[in-house]
Amino acid sequence: MGRKIFEYIAQVFEPRPGAGRILQFVAPAADIRGWAGVPRKAFDYQHGFQRTLQTTRIKEVAEFFRKDPKNISPTSVVVGFTGPIEIEEVEGVASPYAKAVRVKVSMDDLDSVSMEDLADRVLAVLKTRLAPEAVELIENNLESAIAQAIRLEEEASIKEGLDVEQGEVGSEGAPEQSYLGDFYARLLGYRKGTTPWPDSDELREVLYSFLKPGIIVDGQHRVFGAATANEGLLLSVCAIPDASWAESVYQFVVINQKAKPIKPAFLSSIIATSLNSDEIAAVYGRLETSRIDVGRAETMERINTDAASPFKGMIDFQVSGSPGFLQFPGMSSLVRDFEALPRSFPVLLRDGTWSTAEGTWFDHFCAFWRGVRSYFEGRDSRLWQRPTEANPNNLLKIVTLQEVQRLVLSTWADSRDKKFGDPADTEEWAKLYWDEFPTAFFTDEWRKKGLQTSVGRSYLRDAIMETRRNIGRKSWGHRRLGLFQD
Repeated sequence: MGRKIFEYIAQVFEPRPGAGRILQFVAPAADIRGWAGVPRKAFDYQHGFQRTLQTTRIKEVAEFFRKDPKNISPTSVVVGFTGPIEIEEVEGVASPYAKAVRVKVSMDDLDSVSMEDLADRVLAVLKTRLAPEAVELIENNLESAIAQAIRLEEEASIKEGLDVEQGEVGSEGAPEQSYLGDFYARLLGYRKGTTPWPDSDELREVLYSFLKPGIIVDGQHRVFGAATANEGLLLSVCAIPDASWAESVYQFVVINQKAKPIKPAFLSSIIATSLNSDEIAAVYGRLETSRIDVGRAETMERINTDAASPFKGMIDFQVSGSPGFLQFPGMSSLVRDFEALPRSFPVLLRDGTWSTAEGTWFDHFCAFWRGVRSYFEGRDSRLWQRPTEANPNNLLKIVTLQEVQRLVLSTWADSRDKKFGDPADTEEWAKLYWDEFPTAFFTDEWRKKGLQTSVGRSYLRDAIMETRRNIGRKSWGHRRLGLFQD
């Protein structure tokens, strides 16, 4: 197996004492594409922090460079070197602020490595980034873990069609699901022959992002577009040597600004008091063109303020003074999942769309959760109040709300005896689903950790289903389930 070696003359400096070193150098676009992976959301594994590499954007960038020889990119591509590189000082060349160094980047010729060998290398890398207990849980429940990863992949494709961001944060502050763990399960399944290997080209690109010595933190489309237009086109590179994955993610967030939704009421008040109706329409159009989801903001504001909403006053818009406790991203995902019924559970709608239901999807969403609230709050008022140490309420947690909604809707879809029509019926069905269900299920301590992972979610969902199946059975209690065990 051959080795690829790239060498550059760079300036190295420390922006501030103790901050670590920064490298600045110039490299051909094709070089950067060769030694730097792109940790993007792609394939059936959403591990990356970059947005999906878009062919249309690459073509646009390439066309920009081809259109006029004077067109250049004066800003630097930002990379993190997560793998070892050699840095050797060049004697006699220095400035008061930086030193000249020779940077050598070397790597295996990954194109010549077999898929099996690539998978083994990445599995080893993943083991260093996953908690040992998570690895053990996946390996001991591989078939279940793969099934959950496939289910979440299908749900992600539905959300992608609605422009829902993946890996949003739930109320416990952890990712919605461990995409890293999901991919470990899928890759282990391929390696063990449990599931067939997918398209090799796509999978290789994902595996390369783990094994190449560099990671593109900012400027992926610029690099690929420039390399498409002219492989020798030179780009400025700002590099962080000895960068961990976490550091690369941090720099990505800093560069792109931490994504926190602006409180829709605040946004709306500024627009309403400053613009006339024509100007408002124009501004909203520009916001949508800029990929600012005005519709989502308006919907979540309505969820938080509408008298019909069972979540009134509960949404945390992540701005100072917000009284809510259910975080905006996770709740937005819950809402979008319900709105996406025509794609996920079309059998629940008379013609596969919301158009034939009485009222809108919003009316049925609120009715659904009013039914859930009616049952549990009617038996234990604590279950629709903010979880605290004094009130161990496991119902009003993002992971629980999401799994409850998915479970009930999938049960209704399997039974094929319900069609959304009158919101009053939706509310009654949602209440009856829980008939005689013990409220202590959500107030007793849940000792199983990692519920935000795919396998953890299956524990929660299976525990709810098992409890429902055993309602009325003597000498049986939910506390014997794995969810309540260490």
